[in-house]
Amino acid sequence: MRHDPVADALSAIKNAEMVGKEEIYVWPTSKLLRAILKILKEHGYIEDFEYIENYRGGIFKIKLRGRIHNIGAIKPRFPVKWSEIEMWERKYLPAYTMGLLIISTPQGVISHEEAKKRRIGGRLIAFVY
Repeated sequence: MRHDPVADALSAIKNAEMVGKEEIYVWPTSKLLRAILKILKEHGYIEDFEYIENYRGGIFKIKLRGRIHNIGAIKPRFPVKWSEIEMWERKYLPAYTMGLLIISTPQGVISHEEAKKRRIGGRLIAFVY
């Protein structure tokens, strides 16, 4: 029984990157996972992803690039103000300009860089570098 599909998907991506796979299939899907994959694609961590309907929740087919060193879900999903984002960067990312925090905000799921630009807070979802 799966309790957190997002954490399961991110750990499956990490494991596939570690063994050098070029693509991976992840299920079950969700809108949150789709938004996270869209951010990873925008920032160049994955090549592409597509949704495959199987009438049992769907499957994501993800093409990997080999650029992910570490990826994971942040548990519990801490609330964060825009002024506190730098503290969480130091906690989860290896360097100031390296990596990405993914934050769920009232304006959608965005990266920490965009959240600082827009000056909005939210909940920490995941990290990647």
